[in-house]
Amino acid sequence: MIPHGARQALRRINERAMNEDDQADIKEEAPEHLLSAWDALRVRGFLQWRLGVPVEIVDQIIDTAEYWPSTTATMAPPEEGTHRIIRKDRDQVLLKTVPLCYDRKGPGRINENMYEHSWTWFDAEVIRGAHEKKMYVDGEEQVLLDNEKGETAIPREPDDPLLLPTEHKVQVNGARVSEVQDVEIVWDSEDNVQPDSPAALDIEQTKGRGRATLDGRFVREMQVGDSIALWARARFPGWSNHVYRASVTVYWAV
Repeated sequence: MIPHGARQALRRINERAMNEDDQADIKEEAPEHLLSAWDALRVRGFLQWRLGVPVEIVDQIIDTAEYWPSTTATMAPPEEGTHRIIRKDRDQVLLKTVPLCYDRKGPGRINENMYEHSWTWFDAEVIRGAHEKKMYVDGEEQVLLDNEKGETAIPREPDDPLLLPTEHKVQVNGARVSEVQDVEIVWDSEDNVQPDSPAALDIEQTKGRGRATLDGRFVREMQVGDSIALWARARFPGWSNHVYRASVTVYWAV
């Protein structure tokens, strides 16, 4: 249970941050306030040193309020056109970032069996120890993975694990859908939907998510310095993956 005084203090700090954002133009809707590490550390210090809240209670308050710092990585715009086109067997990394956040709010319209026999999808790959691999040189992101820009088509043999979307996919695109599909996914360390459960199978069939990504293991196994690569894939003649935007926001505790 969070002490009443601590709840009031956290509310005042949140209100002050929101007021600072609103002062720029009170008539416009304020953008989402994403916390920095300094924001979170300031609150922790206030609760622990000014109010005398024990550190284990401070941890509970911060986690219950989800008062976590974050960073966002966004897909770079294409050099030409309005979106990236990932053609057959030319998989591309859309972005790379440090730990991952992702759950899903569905596309506007859902067709029956829209995720069945769809051959364009997205995967997430962990780059272990990316901070030791010179991921950035003079502020420029470097290539860390083979063929991550999709310059070369790589034919997939029948036994290739990347030939088809697996239970570890982030999301498969809905087939037979004409409009752009806007999807938001959240992965949480406390997720606990087991891959072989009926609930996981239902989510995979009705929402297009990988049933092996619902148990929180991916997030729990992340380590300091890891990076996440978000891959876009396409298979078979006539199929291409058109990506207009992609971003990943990462939250962590301090």
